[in-house]
Amino acid sequence: MAGTAHPDLEALFQFYEQLLRIQFAFKAHLRKDRHLEYMEGKEIDLNRMASGIPQVSFDDLQIKTVPFIDLYSDIATLLLREARYPPSDKGEPQPEAILARMREIFDNSAPLVGAGQPTDVIRTTTGLVLAPFVQLAAERTMPRLPQDLWHRGYCPVCGGTPSFAGVHSEAGFRTLLCSRCHAEWRFRRMGCPFCLERDHQTFYPGEEGRYRLYVCEACHRYLKSLDMRESSSECCLPIEALITVFMDVAAQEKGYLFF
Repeated sequence: MAGTAHPDLEALFQFYEQLLRIQFAFKAHLRKDRHLEYMEGKEIDLNRMASGIPQVSFDDLQIKTVPFIDLYSDIATLLLREARYPPSDKGEPQPEAILARMREIFDNSAPLVGAGQPTDVIRTTTGLVLAPFVQLAAERTMPRLPQDLWHRGYCPVCGGTPSFAGVHSEAGFRTLLCSRCHAEWRFRRMGCPFCLERDHQTFYPGEEGRYRLYVCEACHRYLKSLDMRESSSECCLPIEALITVFMDVAAQEKGYLFF
C-alpha cells in the first residue's frame, strides 16, 4: 500500500521488508532461547522512574558475542547488496569490537540508526543488530510499567528518543513511540518532547488527514504523528513510522532534524 502510494520509495520499502524479516526471525530465536525472560519477574524500580532514569541498562540486555554474529553478517550483506553501502576499509570487525560499539550506541540514547549519519556499514549494521535485543527488553518490561509515573520526552525502558506519536481521543495526552525499542508511553498532547518547549511547535497536515508533521522552531526537530481518531482499525505505530518515511524525507529536506 505504501509502495503504491509512493512508487519512488518502493525500493526503500522492499529493503525494510527484508530487514524486518531478518530481525524478526532473530528475535523469535531469542524468545525460543528464553533470552531476557528474567525481566518478566524483575520488580520495576520506582525510584528510577521518579528520578527519570530508564529501567534497562546495556548490561541488562545480556548480549553475548556468539548469537549475533550470523545476524550481523546477514544485515551487513543486505546493506551492501540492497542499500549499496560501500564496503568498510577496516575489514570485518571482531565480535568484541561490535559489542563495544553496541554499548556506545545504546548509551548515547539516540536512534540506533540516525538520519544524517555518514554511510558507515559497520556503524549501521551494529545499530540494526542491537534492535532485536532492546525490542525484546521492552516487550518484557513495558507491560508492568505504571504509565502514570512517566510523562517524559524519552523512553522509560531504554532512554531512546521518540520517532512517532499517536493522538488519541483522550484529551491532553498522546502516545510516543521509542525509535529504538518500540516502547509506547504517554506524553502531554502539546509541546516538543525533545526540548520541552511549548510555544514554538506547529504542524502540517499529511495524507488523508490522518498524519501530521509536527516541527519545533526552538530545537528544529520534527515528529511524525498519526491521528488515531481518524483511523478505522487498530494501528501499529512501528509500522506507521515506517510507511511514513516520505514525511521524513520532506522534513529533512526543509532542514529539520530527526532527533
